[in-house]
Amino acid sequence: MGRHAEPFSLVRRPGSPFWYYKLGEWKSYKSTGKKLKIEATKVAMEALKEPQPQGAVFRRYAKPFFQWKTCPHVRRLLNEGKSISRYHVKNMRGVLENHVFMDKIARVRISEIKRADILDFRERMVEKMGYTRTVQQAVSVLKTILKEAYFREDIIRDPTAGVGVTKYQPAEIGTFSAEELRALFPASSPGPWKDLTGYGVFLTAATTGMRRGEILALTWGCVHFDGGYLEIRQAWKDRHELGPPKWNKTRTVPLPALLAETLEQIRNRGRHTAPDDLVFCYPNGSRLGGTWWAKRFAAALETVGIDRKTRNLRPHSFRHTLNSLLRNRGYDAARIRAALGWADEAVQDSYTHWSTESLTGHREVVDSLFQ
Repeated sequence: MGRHAEPFSLVRRPGSPFWYYKLGEWKSYKSTGKKLKIEATKVAMEALKEPQPQGAVFRRYAKPFFQWKTCPHVRRLLNEGKSISRYHVKNMRGVLENHVFMDKIARVRISEIKRADILDFRERMVEKMGYTRTVQQAVSVLKTILKEAYFREDIIRDPTAGVGVTKYQPAEIGTFSAEELRALFPASSPGPWKDLTGYGVFLTAATTGMRRGEILALTWGCVHFDGGYLEIRQAWKDRHELGPPKWNKTRTVPLPALLAETLEQIRNRGRHTAPDDLVFCYPNGSRLGGTWWAKRFAAALETVGIDRKTRNLRPHSFRHTLNSLLRNRGYDAARIRAALGWADEAVQDSYTHWSTESLTGHREVVDSLFQ
């Protein structure tokens, strides 16, 4: 990966003892009045902090974007009570640096970017990378920054109006059959999951549809054995950041019999069983990570002879599978959305408010899958 260009350049002119500098959007050089390069660099850096009458080029304007503490778009969303994760911001920053900043559109003054420039950028990306998710993300990042600039009235028109995304179509995520679920989760042993912790983690995914960040953030205080349900109050947003579940919606999910028995075994064998302790953790009580999650899943499927690559099976497939099996057996679709935490416009404000009594039917259906 090449180094990113500096937002200014320095030159020495023949016969002059001084260094000259030019910012990215300037057409000519200006004297720094300094003979040492290190001092000249300081002058150029200070000049970058001053508003430029010519208008900032896109790269300079976009410099604070998709950085958690400085991004005006992120700060606005958070101040408006909306949700955006550090993980997403970090990923989009990588796309901005590795693709948008490396393109010639980054050198165009933001006030002069036209719709044609965005379309040309999209075309260059497609020619280079094809109709991929990365291209979709790069166009989205560019549009987000320009829309934010228009919203803040830093530019007087929105050049993104009418510019759509590419026709990238992600591969459909595969699902498991009921027979495969029974092979993966035998009732009498951890089966292909190596130990009780691995078995419990992925059994939770298979029987509740919880997301990875929700499962790995589950605490004992959220496990209600007597009531037969789990509370989903938080999720890992990044390696060290806990936050509310997706869409900022807490919810309850059923606790099927096999999962309840497994969690009881984990609690009886463990040392970290206080209400705030993690249900699934390393022996020292620390959280399990994404690498552990991915390796355990791949190894288990290989052990039972399931081809995950050809069928595009992922841990998230358990969530898809549970929804499909429940719907195929006639379970109420709205209650599925409530338990799995999907944001549907028609029920977005109410789907997390089912009483614990309504979970009984869900438990019976899930229990029957493992008998």
